[in-house]
Amino acid sequence: MHTAPRSLLRLTLALAVAALIGGCTPPPPRPQSGSDTTSAEYEPPAAEAPPAEAAPAPSESAVEMPAETPAEAPKREPKPSDEPLGAQAAEETTKTESTADETEKKEGPEPAPTAESEKAPPADTKPADQPAEKPEMSAELKAAETKATEAPPAETKPAAEAAPTPAPQPAESKAAAAPASEPAPAAAPASGDRVVSGDWPMWGGTVHRNMVNPTTKIAIDFEPNEDPAQGKKVLWVAQLGSQTYGNPVVAKGKVFVGTNNGGNHRPKHKGDRGCVLCFDEKTGKFLWQLTREKLPQGRVNDWPEQGICSTVAVDGDRGYVVTNRCELLCFDIEGFADGENDGPIQDEPDNEAQDADIVWNLDMIETLGVFPHNLAASSPVVYGDHVYVLTSNGVDESHLEIPSPRAPSFLAVNKKTGEVAWENNDPFDKVLHGQWSSPSIGLVNGQVQVYFAGGNGWLYAFAAEKGEELWRFDLNPKDAKYELGGRGTKNYVIATPVFVDNSVVLATGQDPEHGDGVGHLWRVDATKRGDVSAVTPENQPNPNSAMVWHLGGIDADGAVTGKKGDEIFRRTLSTVAIHDGLVYAADLSGRVHCVDFATGKRAWEADVLAAIWGSTLVADGKVFIGDEDGILTVLAAGKEMKKLAEIEFPSSIYSTPTIANGVIFVSDRSRLYAIATQ
Repeated sequence: MHTAPRSLLRLTLALAVAALIGGCTPPPPRPQSGSDTTSAEYEPPAAEAPPAEAAPAPSESAVEMPAETPAEAPKREPKPSDEPLGAQAAEETTKTESTADETEKKEGPEPAPTAESEKAPPADTKPADQPAEKPEMSAELKAAETKATEAPPAETKPAAEAAPTPAPQPAESKAAAAPASEPAPAAAPASGDRVVSGDWPMWGGTVHRNMVNPTTKIAIDFEPNEDPAQGKKVLWVAQLGSQTYGNPVVAKGKVFVGTNNGGNHRPKHKGDRGCVLCFDEKTGKFLWQLTREKLPQGRVNDWPEQGICSTVAVDGDRGYVVTNRCELLCFDIEGFADGENDGPIQDEPDNEAQDADIVWNLDMIETLGVFPHNLAASSPVVYGDHVYVLTSNGVDESHLEIPSPRAPSFLAVNKKTGEVAWENNDPFDKVLHGQWSSPSIGLVNGQVQVYFAGGNGWLYAFAAEKGEELWRFDLNPKDAKYELGGRGTKNYVIATPVFVDNSVVLATGQDPEHGDGVGHLWRVDATKRGDVSAVTPENQPNPNSAMVWHLGGIDADGAVTGKKGDEIFRRTLSTVAIHDGLVYAADLSGRVHCVDFATGKRAWEADVLAAIWGSTLVADGKVFIGDEDGILTVLAAGKEMKKLAEIEFPSSIYSTPTIANGVIFVSDRSRLYAIATQ
């Protein structure tokens, strides 16, 4: 770390901080029976209507995992010390650049290759070792996907002038519109020309939360510097707070970042505050600030100096964020700079031109009785008329009691009014610590599902419109035990579920202060119903299991990691990226794993030699990942591990890079960098 002592890790959030058990050093986790190897034991049935997901095509058959020696990881000397279309994107621009001239072109793309699927046998007749197969895409959704990638006719207006695509309304039927799988370009270029994606309006880019961006020809020879004139390809630098965990979001010509009040952009606000800062996308000019005072209860509900850790979701002219005060708040993205006071809230105390214009505010403590543990940090997702969020309901300061077990953990809220549409209070009194994950959306057999990772280490799927539970999956082995301070083997979830090809990929973790420990990465079939865990409550094979594969536990014989007794996968805060048949997943200990999407077999592991709080981002055949030492590592995407670059930033990177409109946006601990991709 540059300037961050280990105590900086006393934080809690979706990409950050959690409550701490002082002075506890977790011993090595003990082996877990039944979880010592990678497995591919379940084959989901072919779905009637899988999502219009630009997803990787898995290989047609799984292979037995051989004993292997891990690929050589990138090496670096450790540095000294010093997380349906949902949010409606603004106009997404595709620019094409010819190497021969400056003429822009708009031509149809080459169709993406897909793997042929065979009809799967019924679950009760399937051999235990038969690999999972990719469900066949329906004609309905093939048409939707084709339409999304077709080039517009010659007379179509340039993308920069085109009207934004309206967000489809949810419908619990086969007629439901498919969510966008990634920020697709408005028009695809001819082969060899450059693709420039449009806006990145929420955490993960789309409601699927898959961290993949279609931008191509990204140069990685940039050199960050606090003074843009002293850097290379640095367009502008903006001052953030003193600690930043929110991820940059780009929409409608603006960049939004959650941070604290250390930037002093609004001098009338003194001391510790939670903030969302809004900047001009092209120039980095500060536009306005959302400012929230700290909760009087102190660190048990609102940890000092952590600011707002939620990532904004932008839908049209509205933004949504969870504040440090455990509020789900809707704001006008123009702030008060437009001279208008939007929405029913007309008495904002901060109402000058550089202040946020609050439209409505759902106080989850006051209205719903939520008790956030250390911080509320979930990043909202918007689909149709609803905004979805976890409440962060958790344990008390002693870590022994849950003050509000009947308070909801999962919420669907009317995005126009702020009224609760439906709520669910699972896991009731089984919350282990806190609940800092974020929801995602998928379309399965015509039904829109919303995915929540509960504080008990279970993944839940609900019907997005009405809130009926569809299925649940236990992300821990049944013999795992939770112990205070991270000394046990049972985990909860801070990462965000990612939806691809009728399945959800998600990994477990804990408060980063609890340190390394055994973790688990799962792929779960989203077409089943009920308890779809790998095993029954009696720890017997579950005939209704939706497990496609699992990576985790202890490598008893060294066949996976090359080292006997090593953890196959460790605890993580990070959300995965899935592209071209591969899953890229980082863990807290600094390792990046490349895993086959179809089989769960690990292709390689890279070690960046520093803690990772952010998530992998895939673009242009590259995997971008920041770390606590302030290094942005760039790896080659693909089945062979290759380090392409290590780019040093002035301070720790706790967030995930964002690529939008031809620019990479990276926030380190205290600054936001806008960097040209060419």
